[in-house]
Amino acid sequence: MENENINNEPRSKDVAKEKIILFVIGVLLGAVISTAAFFVYTKTLGTSDSGSTSGQMQGGGTPPEMPSGTNSGNNQGGTSPEKPSGENS
Repeated sequence: MENENINNEPRSKDVAKEKIILFVIGVLLGAVISTAAFFVYTKTLGTSDSGSTSGQMQGGGTPPEMPSGTNSGNNQGGTSPEKPSGENS
């Protein structure tokens, strides 16, 4: 009986070690594949969409200006909007 336990113990450690090594290799391989896919995506997006700048900063990091004449809820003077007549604070 004792001989069986001694023989099984190193075998179980080897199997656990192999599983850990396979897991680490899988994680590293997944990281390499996802990084490569990200670079390919950014390269193809940058070349095919070079004329479109919607939603991106223009002019060296300055945000685009609002068209004049449209006040969509933004107060230009820096004051808060008037409260409705029914509210008291």
